[in-house]
Amino acid sequence: MNRTSGLALAMILGLLLTGCAATPDTGPTTRSGMDRVSPVRAAEVNTRLGIGYLERGDLQVAMEKLNTALRHDSAHVPAIVTLAMIYEEVGNSSQAERHFRQAIRHAPDDGATLNSYAVFLCRRGDYSDAESLFERALLDPFYATPEVAKLNAGACARRSGELERAEEHLRDALAIDPELPGALYHLARLYYERDESFRARAFLQRFEATGQTEPGALLLGYRVESSLGNASEARQYGSILEERYPDSREARELRTQLQDNDD
Repeated sequence: MNRTSGLALAMILGLLLTGCAATPDTGPTTRSGMDRVSPVRAAEVNTRLGIGYLERGDLQVAMEKLNTALRHDSAHVPAIVTLAMIYEEVGNSSQAERHFRQAIRHAPDDGATLNSYAVFLCRRGDYSDAESLFERALLDPFYATPEVAKLNAGACARRSGELERAEEHLRDALAIDPELPGALYHLARLYYERDESFRARAFLQRFEATGQTEPGALLLGYRVESSLGNASEARQYGSILEERYPDSREARELRTQLQDNDD
């Protein structure tokens, strides 16, 4: 799983912890095992199992567990959202959207659910609709991680070319959590894209201070230092990228760039 997916799964687990299930606990039933506790509890357990299999990359078993959860509680939002993520991951955009819409019908005001759907829309290029959903997510007074919606809104705005709006969202995220790695990283990228390499370097260094590392940040570091004329520091970023992530898209991109420079 990539970092974005991992963050999304963490948010789904947050939904589980806050009990975002539209079906009330109906009390004991005539069934056996964990079902005897309540269908909602059974749905929660199966959703946790599904998320565990998803994190290990076993999508088929993950879907089986999540569908089992929905047989116990057809309105269990965390299971619906996780299924939507899986459908998106396997390239079935229509099923992903159907499940996200279903989740929103059951939890129309839940910040985490709205944020998850907004991220999906942004990745699909529906930037205006995504922005509206991010705004709705932030209206939820019980949303435990509004900085995540701000981060995602900023990343989405940067992707759509709305750099001023992106900067505003990302700085709002940092006002809530000054060490939020994603916000630091996207601000570094934003300033590099605006040819403000000194500011880009400052935010990239703050990102690195959080202990995070990823191919995109290393390639960005190479480009920032190159733009500042610091060839030695740029080479160091390039060496780390090649050593740690030789098969990454970023490493291939850097190799192509270096080859073009030599030609």
